[in-house]
Amino acid sequence: MTQPKIKLFIVDHDSIFRLGLRTAIAQYADFEVVGEGNLSEDTLRELTQGMVLNVLVLGISYTDAEISGLKLTRQLRQLYPQLPLFLLTPNLATKQIARLKSWGVKGKCDRGASINSIVEGLYTVAYGNTYWSTNDVTPRLWQQALANISQSGRIELEQTLQEIEQKLANPNLSDWERVFLVGRKRELQSARWLSSRLVGEEIVLKESANREPADGAIVPIAPTELAPLPEFADSANKTIFERVVTDIQMGLNNRTKIPLEIDLLQPAIAKSLCHLILQRLSETIAQIPIANTLDRDYTAYLEELWQWSTAYFFSQHYGSNEEQLQLEEIYLQELTTVQQNILNDLYSIPELFDYLLGKPGLVIDNMVYQSDDPEAIARIEFLLHNLIIHLANGVIQVILNNFYDLEVFKYKLYKAECRSDRELARFRNQLSWRYRQDNYFTHPQNIFESRHRLLVINAGAIRTIYVYAPRKAELDELTGIPWFSTIVIEIRDAIAPIVRKFIALAGSGVVFVLTQVIGKGLGLVGKGIIQGIGSTIKDIPRNHKKP
Repeated sequence: MTQPKIKLFIVDHDSIFRLGLRTAIAQYADFEVVGEGNLSEDTLRELTQGMVLNVLVLGISYTDAEISGLKLTRQLRQLYPQLPLFLLTPNLATKQIARLKSWGVKGKCDRGASINSIVEGLYTVAYGNTYWSTNDVTPRLWQQALANISQSGRIELEQTLQEIEQKLANPNLSDWERVFLVGRKRELQSARWLSSRLVGEEIVLKESANREPADGAIVPIAPTELAPLPEFADSANKTIFERVVTDIQMGLNNRTKIPLEIDLLQPAIAKSLCHLILQRLSETIAQIPIANTLDRDYTAYLEELWQWSTAYFFSQHYGSNEEQLQLEEIYLQELTTVQQNILNDLYSIPELFDYLLGKPGLVIDNMVYQSDDPEAIARIEFLLHNLIIHLANGVIQVILNNFYDLEVFKYKLYKAECRSDRELARFRNQLSWRYRQDNYFTHPQNIFESRHRLLVINAGAIRTIYVYAPRKAELDELTGIPWFSTIVIEIRDAIAPIVRKFIALAGSGVVFVLTQVIGKGLGLVGKGIIQGIGSTIKDIPRNHKKP
């Protein structure tokens, strides 16, 4: 039986280097180079076209070792954590190598090494092991002896650090626990640095060995199938949509300190939902007729986008005809809630749709930017991030309000730590409190401060940014508790300088009393006591007689 070839993909900024490496590897019948690319987003896009790989070879030169090369390495590890990475790099520092290992890179070889060494490393990584070729100086005899004596302790140190890293990845940690673990991690890292300097080597934990097949043959690990991302029709917006897709694929870790509905989902499910919404949005934009009138109302398109995404997502992961018949009634019940909590608070939707429909220019902070200006493109990407995240929250909100206890959803959609009824109830209560807080406090404060909150995706995380926007009309329409919240903020702003002055004056008075009154009084008392002791000593009669 013919053994399958090891499929490689080569990434390097130098086309001549890629050609030479590909030609050299072609001499070995066990390898097959299925593609190559440079250090750019185009390569990331090519890797998402349903490719099957065993190892991805990434070349990093001296010029980009700290910038694009390592950045792309981390992006690839976040996008495809199961795909083995093999680096061809210069002789990096120990700190850089430790960083690569912490990211999960499986192997490294010197960029100028012989083809035999590179092939040996590729074989090793393809068969599920690690390969780190370095040019480190050989430790001395006393360092080798010290390394043998301290090996068990250093292994335990590395294992403890890994356990701490796993605990820190838990988003439910309290602040005190996180502070303690971070301090403990810093202490152990200092001990590891000191021990590695003494013994002249670092500990690399051995990974679990792969079991051999029953016939005794040694085969490479199963190839990784890179799931294809959404494809968009050729248009002026295709580049922007593809960049947003890449941003979503990088990760949706919530770093906003506010609970979001998609926090409940498994990472892959959350990404697929956002991709689904973005692809439907691109199709919706293509179907909207170009009108000459200004200030068009796009509310109906948003509602249709939310309704279609909810129905498709529900049928994709459940598919029961009986439940599908209930969705029409559920849409009518949930539409008002979704409008009030999500759709009505979306910022700059007319400007976003006009831009995607081809309207020239974009106004940002009372300045008109051309459609192809970097500022305009960045603002459109932020608006797309905000729209997609909120619509995804609206989709999951329907499920949480009506089908949260379905076991099929618990196992197919939810994170493992959120499947119990207690955790689901706690999560729903957090969301309920968040919307009350937004309605009564956060939203009025943003109106009063003339700003909008946007949820954007940056470096694999959802973050919060604020943009300036005049909101005088909304401020005049506030009533009830939201209006009272703005009054409280205004009163606080009005009395804050007076309170600060009063506190400063009271503090100055306390300092004056302590220093000028009590301090001087204590000084005078002490001086009097010392003088009295001196006078007493002088008055003591001397009975010493001269000889």
